[in-house]
Amino acid sequence: MISKSSASDPLSTAIDAALRLLSVRARSRRELKLAMARRGLAESVQDAALSRLEELGYVDDSRFARDRASALLRNGKLGPRAVLQRLRGHGLPEDQAKQALADAERGLNFDPLEAARLVLHKRGLSGRALLPKEKSKAIRLLHARGFADGTIEQLLGLSDLDLGPEDG
Repeated sequence: MISKSSASDPLSTAIDAALRLLSVRARSRRELKLAMARRGLAESVQDAALSRLEELGYVDDSRFARDRASALLRNGKLGPRAVLQRLRGHGLPEDQAKQALADAERGLNFDPLEAARLVLHKRGLSGRALLPKEKSKAIRLLHARGFADGTIEQLLGLSDLDLGPEDG
């Protein structure tokens, strides 16, 4: 709720709105800025509110990126490319997203081969020789989940990912 004093003070309104969003989940600076813009708050007010929230430690894109990358890798459903794409979707710069991904991979001792193997296992596509259609399905699945070609090739014993006309 916005108090009477904050209703007349755009900076307080902006900070209150951002804090409500942050109480649900962590967010990037860009996500908060977009939310404030949707409320019709002036850009100068948005910037002032975000600066204040950064001073207080509520907004830190580097921390957000590391935490988000770790959470996405930890659940085992996504590969590094998909995590990087999601970080970029939060409005994080490419270099910051890549650094966060690298930090998360190190912190979790992330093994992309093992993570990809787990994805296939959950879909019943592991522990046996795959038929050509199953192999194509496995390749598409791992690509969609953001695993690198090299990881897929190594896991499925392929020389390259050119499926050829009979597998497509």
